[in-house]
Amino acid sequence: MKKKLLLLVGVCLIMTCASSAFAAVTLKRLGDHPFYRPSITSEADLRTMVKNHNADLQTGFTKSGYPELFPDFMAQFPTAKVEFIQVAPGEQLGWMLFRKKSSGPVSVLKDVTWGGKASFDAYSFSIDQNGQRYEFIVPAICGNLSLRNISIIPEPVVPVTPVVIDNKDDQSNSTKIVQKVTVDQHKGGPVADVGLAHQFDPASYVFARVGYELPLTENLYAMGLVGGFARIGGYDGSSAFTADALLNYYLTEKMFVGAGVGFWTGEDDNVDLIVNMGYLIYEKPGKMKTSLFVEGRCEADDLIASKATRLGVGLRFQF
Repeated sequence: MKKKLLLLVGVCLIMTCASSAFAAVTLKRLGDHPFYRPSITSEADLRTMVKNHNADLQTGFTKSGYPELFPDFMAQFPTAKVEFIQVAPGEQLGWMLFRKKSSGPVSVLKDVTWGGKASFDAYSFSIDQNGQRYEFIVPAICGNLSLRNISIIPEPVVPVTPVVIDNKDDQSNSTKIVQKVTVDQHKGGPVADVGLAHQFDPASYVFARVGYELPLTENLYAMGLVGGFARIGGYDGSSAFTADALLNYYLTEKMFVGAGVGFWTGEDDNVDLIVNMGYLIYEKPGKMKTSLFVEGRCEADDLIASKATRLGVGLRFQF
């Protein structure tokens, strides 16, 4: 019984040692068991090796435990950036492909440490998959494809344009570097108005207009609008078609004031003087702005008659 127990313990110790020896390997020399011959002397040689030995590489990826990475490897390698590097003593590799004989089957060493006295030349490139970046190296002397490192793909860096500002108040005339902040400037474009208006005569209207806004200067804009006023209450006047031309000045990015003339054609045809003022209440950058505005319009030939005055409030959509 004791002999069987001792034998069992001995077998376990042997298996443990053998497993440890297989799991971690220190290489002190390259070239004895090459994956590829002759030596790789250029990036073109490396690409030729991958192209002509894809079946062997697929076997190696399977034995290394990364079969799902092989399709991405073959798809990305033709355009991957290849760099010539040196691998220093003490550097560790996840795994390395090799052949025991030049024409023998592909084998894999895992947890490899380079224990040579000097650095060796190698080619380096990376393959991306599922948010991770796999860095590979291929020693020039033997072509033993090796997994060097796995890392998370870094987030893209958004470039910031520096602006040099001359600070005139600084007696040393030094300059300051500040980050450029892009402001979504008002650029003009299609416009649509909807709203309600009241005439003191009395009458009530709902109105809608469409048109276009055109920049004249940085803050001054010309606007043309066509539409109509539909009477919904009161007893004086009637529904009318309108054509308006306005000049609006933007006091700030959100607030504007303006004036213009309009043509009113219904029961009577009149030329109106128009004043309006508005404020931006909603913005979807690059797509739409919504402003709340108030507007007054009065017949040009009867300015002092209150019955000819119409006051309105509405929403202006700028695209």
